[in-house]
Amino acid sequence: MPEASLVAHKREQKGKQAAKQLRREGLIPGILYGPGEEPSMLTINMKELLNLLHAFGRNVIVNLGIDASKKKIKAFIYDIQHDPISGDIIHVDLKHINLKEKIRISVPVQLTGFPDGVKNEGGILEHSLHSLEILCLPVNIPERITIDVSGLHLGDAVHIGDIATTDFEFLSDKTSTVVHIIAPKIAKVVEEAPPEEGELPAEPEVIGEEE
Repeated sequence: MPEASLVAHKREQKGKQAAKQLRREGLIPGILYGPGEEPSMLTINMKELLNLLHAFGRNVIVNLGIDASKKKIKAFIYDIQHDPISGDIIHVDLKHINLKEKIRISVPVQLTGFPDGVKNEGGILEHSLHSLEILCLPVNIPERITIDVSGLHLGDAVHIGDIATTDFEFLSDKTSTVVHIIAPKIAKVVEEAPPEEGELPAEPEVIGEEE
């Protein structure tokens, strides 16, 4: 798994107003926590964080330097909060990790190829699970889980248990469907025959009317 460097600074102020001021200055409020540790409130340069995400993605081991300390902390980007309107990053959660201990993480699913069941059999590709939760050592975290769907025919499906793994294990139900080639749903239209010439159309039935 790739590693990247990031610098953060400790912060004392908290609250919405303090966070808004930080973001106006090009900084993002964050927090670092780990087992048996007191959470540390941090500030991170927004441009540096965006460069890291662009170059490595979210699933990367972060060598985190805090203030002027030469000691680097092995951390993982556990959660990123976005503004619901603008989509901008407004908060980052970092987790202190031990490279020898397994962690739980959600990894995105990427599909490759064009299914034969869609191309030649009129089927529709239904992608049910876009990320999967796994357990593995930090150094073995995959950037993504890739599934080749080119050989799938109409009615075929790929379940979690069908995906080969070596350095990690799935935590979700192995029978869960990740992708499925389904038949298109065709609406059944029933047309009523028009009345014969001189024949009056049937009157609607009135429920509850006495004969």
